[in-house]
Amino acid sequence: MRDAKSFQVFDLHHHVGSLDIVGGAGGGAGGMAVDAEQRIAFMDRHGIAQALLMPSNGYQAPNGIADTRRVNDQVAEYRDRWSDRFPAALATVSPLEGDAALDEIDRCIQVLGMKGIVWHHRFQGCAIDHPRMDALLERVRHHGVPAFIHIIGDSKLESPWKLEVLAERFRDVQFVALDAFSSPDFAHWMPHIARRHPNILFDTGVMVPVSHMVERFVREAGAHRLLLGTDFYSSPKLFSVPFPLLEILGSDLTDRECAEILGNNARRLLGLA
Repeated sequence: MRDAKSFQVFDLHHHVGSLDIVGGAGGGAGGMAVDAEQRIAFMDRHGIAQALLMPSNGYQAPNGIADTRRVNDQVAEYRDRWSDRFPAALATVSPLEGDAALDEIDRCIQVLGMKGIVWHHRFQGCAIDHPRMDALLERVRHHGVPAFIHIIGDSKLESPWKLEVLAERFRDVQFVALDAFSSPDFAHWMPHIARRHPNILFDTGVMVPVSHMVERFVREAGAHRLLLGTDFYSSPKLFSVPFPLLEILGSDLTDRECAEILGNNARRLLGLA
């Protein structure tokens, strides 16, 4: 099998904070420094050179937008403290936070230097195609940054057809479908969705080990549409090895295709090339 260190691997899908709804954004017990030490050790162990950071979306927000600002600030601080390994980060807002979410998008892009906005709608209590998403995506379009949207396989709030609705409505916005291969059923959908919507890219977070169809997706949609993501969380520990990385390294794809998927596509998307 090919060596990950040959490809300058960029992991597009790292969450800062707990998957648990009661977790914070700072990395759990031990704080940010301990989190970074454990995260970087995982990356080094598996040949991952750099990663994109994003909030966990599992944080509690009794204070609404104030808590969202706090979480975005913490992710930006994490990026800045270890910028050699985490050169880019995403911010989040909730569609339920009203016009304050628009101001937060402006702040995160213009002041914090975030590279895009990410949503995990099932954690945020609404569907991907919630009516408030139109205003948020208009602001994303204004700033010219990508919209990252989770489509996890076990949530009706995050069904892929709902992302298609947004991609059709905002054809000049670059979308990234996170967790696109999170079920065998979803894996069969993705080449068809890719053909219908050229403004959607697809990441490998939560890729299941059965019927993942990586080679078929690349044959039908192209290697330029696929991005490596492992869905790493601060806590709890969800996996011991980054399965999507191993699957791609062991696949029948060419070295050039692997290089695109394992890093080049992500760096171009984020303006890091």
